[in-house]
Amino acid sequence: MFSDVKAVIFDLDGTLYNFKWMPLRLIWSLPTDFFRIKADRDVRRKLKGCDYGTPDAYKAEYSRRMSKMLNFKQEDALNWYSNRYMGTMCFLLKRYYSKRPKLAEVFEELHKKGIKIAVFSDYPRVKQRIRALDFSDETISTISGIYSAEDFGSQKPAVRPFLEIAQHLEVEPEKCLVVGDRDDTDGDGARQTNMEFIQIETHKTKIKEANHPVWSWEDFATWVLDGMEPLED
Repeated sequence: MFSDVKAVIFDLDGTLYNFKWMPLRLIWSLPTDFFRIKADRDVRRKLKGCDYGTPDAYKAEYSRRMSKMLNFKQEDALNWYSNRYMGTMCFLLKRYYSKRPKLAEVFEELHKKGIKIAVFSDYPRVKQRIRALDFSDETISTISGIYSAEDFGSQKPAVRPFLEIAQHLEVEPEKCLVVGDRDDTDGDGARQTNMEFIQIETHKTKIKEANHPVWSWEDFATWVLDGMEPLED
């Protein structure tokens, strides 16, 4: 296992930083938007794994569902999500959160080994959010691709984005390692595309299939920095 990794595809939220308290902080920051935040979570749950082919088609479906739940215009739903909600998330990341310990060293080590790095999030504004987490320009320069599932018109674990990311990285799916905190999204996406998977343990860890390592971030960082020795299957 992990004997010929040529690319690592990292999830962002819960993987490259500890996202604990983020849902509550969003509500505390936007108390009058409680029902909109709840509706967003409900809609995203229903769209999990869906693939609408294009960003516009995805946004149309998202806004249709939001407007139906809250009885307001689709364009207002998109404007709220894109500006107020995501803008607040970026603000909270900068104020309360930081990247994982030794993340810069992990990315640098992977880069030195010639292993390509991608960051793949369900949410948009990925580059803005990693900058809010204090990723340095040097660390960002080691990343070969930064992706949002919404930019593909989908939500994890839809298969197409995983395959297209591998194609963009010019790496066969079998030689890609997905590192994420959610087995039902990151793990399912990896399994459906024959990629390897390591699950990062968090305060909300749930395991759907017990055929992959479940490590703390610290254990993962140690494994990378100690040379990424292959594991027994």
